[in-house]
Amino acid sequence: MAGFGETGLWRDVAETPATLRETLTDAQGFAAVVSYLTKPGVRRIIVAGNGAAYYSALALWHAAVLSPGDPPELVVLSSGMLAPGRFAWRDGDALLLISTSGKLRDAIEAARRSEVPAYALITGDPSSPLAQGATAVAVQRVFQQRAATHTQAFAGSIVTALEIWARVSGDDDLHRAVQTTADRFEELLPIVAAWAPDALADVPLPRSAIVFGSGCAAPGALELALLLKEVSRIPAEGVETREGATSAMFGLTQPADLAVSLAPDPPGADLVEAEELCAGAGATVIRAPSDLGDQRLAAIAALPAACAVSAELGLRAGHDVDAPAWLDAYYRTARTASP
Repeated sequence: MAGFGETGLWRDVAETPATLRETLTDAQGFAAVVSYLTKPGVRRIIVAGNGAAYYSALALWHAAVLSPGDPPELVVLSSGMLAPGRFAWRDGDALLLISTSGKLRDAIEAARRSEVPAYALITGDPSSPLAQGATAVAVQRVFQQRAATHTQAFAGSIVTALEIWARVSGDDDLHRAVQTTADRFEELLPIVAAWAPDALADVPLPRSAIVFGSGCAAPGALELALLLKEVSRIPAEGVETREGATSAMFGLTQPADLAVSLAPDPPGADLVEAEELCAGAGATVIRAPSDLGDQRLAAIAALPAACAVSAELGLRAGHDVDAPAWLDAYYRTARTASP
């Protein structure tokens, strides 16, 4: 059986450093989005997305709470909260949407309503319906998407959001960290490629899984859990590490239950404790290498391991990891072709 390294999913991941470099070098539309978010009268920035884009928004929020000074308030929403009556808009709100396709149905429908403010957009398609209606558009590069699951798009939307936030908040340390992302990601790829076959060799095909990561790694845990569902078709839950130790692990009873920890270097005591609790419950526990040197990049750092683990387990179960069976149903509900 072919391994995960031969999948379109892994090839997409392998190209990600190049897409990150081009995104940050070109910085297309970044200044315009920053200008919109910092215009006079803005008191609150609302960031919304769906699925992996929502996790990108959460990665931005986790990084933003570590920013010094007194930056604008940041509120993160899943796109369903844009529906009428689900969110109380205020004077001084600025809306930042994240949608790689630019065809997110919930956002397109929301943009038609008078109570929703003008919006800025992070997207991979500057000609998309959402881009056509945006006040400002920041463009992330996506070279190819061989697999249905987002890889380059996920990492690119996060570095774009983090770089924009670094400029909005004046966080020079965050700016410097973001600029190292491509190089560090490239260094992580062979580490994960060597780690995954051995780490998964004795793992039974899971009946369920949990994923946990500390602090800024929590959105990466959500993304890995999503990939286990999308690619491996395994019911999975992603949480922050303390939630892994105090709630998510309650359903773990046997080796067919998998727990994956996203480990910085060195791992914190909270993560080690959660691993021990999961193993004590009877689960199979693996620790995934996921460190890019700065905790605010932790969600991106989780991506190589997320793709390797989900693809390898998906192949083992006989699934098409690049074109899963759910794809058409997803497009019908999530995307709209025109505004």
